[in-house]
Amino acid sequence: MGGYGSGQWYRWSTRSVIEDGLTLDLYRLIRQNNIRPGAWTSGTLNWSVVDTGEHVASIGYEADLTDSDSAWMRLKYTRNDISENYLVDLATTRPNFGGRRWWFLCPAKRIRVTRLHLPRGGDKFASRQAYGLAYRCQNEPLEDRIATKAHRLRRRLGGEPGFDQPFPSKPKGMHWRTYNQMCDEIDWMETASMAAAMRRFGVAL
Repeated sequence: MGGYGSGQWYRWSTRSVIEDGLTLDLYRLIRQNNIRPGAWTSGTLNWSVVDTGEHVASIGYEADLTDSDSAWMRLKYTRNDISENYLVDLATTRPNFGGRRWWFLCPAKRIRVTRLHLPRGGDKFASRQAYGLAYRCQNEPLEDRIATKAHRLRRRLGGEPGFDQPFPSKPKGMHWRTYNQMCDEIDWMETASMAAAMRRFGVAL
């Protein structure tokens, strides 16, 4: 792939997914006080696996948002034994309802975005559009997308994912009406997922 500023950005023949790489969320960085409008900051950002806490990656950064007309964030890390050190420009707009909204300027496309991504095989953080990235659900067949939603609801109830698993008991403090609605939704989605799978494989309903 081309280096930073070369104008050549890697695109996959089958779309890579955002969830398999690293993401910089500008407003999360602001909420967590990693960067502050009107101030200069620096530090280290870490990524880990949510379920296990296993460390995935770290990058160093510094950011200067003292002047909204010339704000930037510098990213420093090692990727495939190559040291990366480059600036990402920031910009602001003023919404109709007042205040100021901050944006990253994608280093590849120079478009305003609130998230930058570093996918597997990439070397610089850039926009989803620059890398041609998809969300995982966009690559999944319909039945898998529906099943994923059902599994997520099962976890919210404290249960295990899987069509063959019993419905989890009502969590303490949850209203019965809410619990019953969630169970009905899980049942509907699992039935719809199985029906979609049968149609895709040509099985008669």
